[in-house]
Amino acid sequence: MIDASDLRTTAAGRGRFPAGPDDAIILPLVLLGWLVWAVCQAALTVLVFAFELVFAVIVRLIAWTLSVAIAAGDGMVWLTKHLAVLPPVRRDQVDRRWSVLRHRIAPAAVGATAQRALPDVIAWVFRRCGALSPGAALLVIAGALSWLPLSAGISLAMHAVLLAKAASLPAWAQLLHPVATVIAKSKVLVLPVYPAAWPQARKHTWVQPALRCMERFAALACVRKTAHRYRQTRAALAWREAA
Repeated sequence: MIDASDLRTTAAGRGRFPAGPDDAIILPLVLLGWLVWAVCQAALTVLVFAFELVFAVIVRLIAWTLSVAIAAGDGMVWLTKHLAVLPPVRRDQVDRRWSVLRHRIAPAAVGATAQRALPDVIAWVFRRCGALSPGAALLVIAGALSWLPLSAGISLAMHAVLLAKAASLPAWAQLLHPVATVIAKSKVLVLPVYPAAWPQARKHTWVQPALRCMERFAALACVRKTAHRYRQTRAALAWREAA
């Protein structure tokens, strides 16, 4: 025979919480949290799509710039060979050097070089941030966090000024719109800083008490019950969507 009290004890030990008057406060908070999570997930999807779109535009712009540079280089080499008085040896030397340079600045070659260099750059960031002191790592994270709104503000200000002063500014100034876009999206470049600097930053004397306070807060019965209700709500909504 198994006592019912043993079942209740086992269920409570597994993290199950019985219904109570506090659910009148917990359930609205859970629904609000789920709504915020859904909105953040949708915003993240839109943000990823925007990043991909902007990245594609930047890649197209870089490829177009390289193609223009290659065409200009071909023209200069042709003019040098046909208009300048050069001995055949010098002409062959110009051909060889331009062929090597032309191959290096080709869009496909530049893209392959960037793909090979990206893992090395990320590894270098992790090595440098791992060697920082806790105080320096905390400053690096603070600087990266401050760049998020700063880059957005600089980009919006540049776009606004270029649009408002379009009639008075020279035509070439409108080419600064891609520069403003690159500044806005440069926040993506600082993303590796957070996981790279966090192991050192968490050792700081200011961070350790904050982490202990968060652990004590997460261990509260009301917080654990709220988290359990939140998981139950997400599971129920996921089952309903699957059905």
